[in-house]
Formats: sequence, structure tokens, C-alpha cells
Amino acid sequence: MDKMLRAQIAGEVRRVLMEVLEGSQEQWVSADELGKHISFCTRDWLKNYGSTLPRTRAMVTTPDGVTHQSAYTYPLHKIQRMLANNEVKFLKL
Repeated sequence: MDKMLRAQIAGEVRRVLMEVLEGSQEQWVSADELGKHISFCTRDWLKNYGSTLPRTRAMVTTPDGVTHQSAYTYPLHKIQRMLANNEVKFLKL
């Protein structure tokens, strides 16, 4: 197997693993749980800079037009990949 084919196979395996981990196997965690897995993600840090990370929240509008929202939830595997790839060094507000 030549180097080019080996690199292509490795790249495809990496892509598929990322799809699986960040797709159906993604773990969506609370801010507190994220801090247990990634030490710099303290409550204080997330309060100030959490908007630079991927996150989402549930929003529900009642029939009377009032919107209620949950706390943010964070994709653990995606943020771990960002950390491993040094993408967290380039976050901007």
C-alpha cells in the first residue's frame, strides 16, 4: 500500500469516527458536567466566554406567547475535538 492510499484511508477513517462521535453518539452535557470533563470550563469561564463554544438550549413558546428557555447544553465530543485540535486557542468573542 503506497503512502497516498494510506493517507486517504486514514483521513476517511478519521472523518467517519468524527461523524459518529459528533453525530448520533454525541453527549450533550450541562455546564457543570462539561467542567468535570474539561478543567478550564468552569462556571465562571463559561459565563464569560461560553458563547465562543458550540452550545444550544431548548426554547418553548406557550400559547399565550411567553417564551421559556432551558440552560445551555454543550456537545462534549465536539468540544473535546476542538481542544485536541488546538481550535480553542483561536476562540473570539
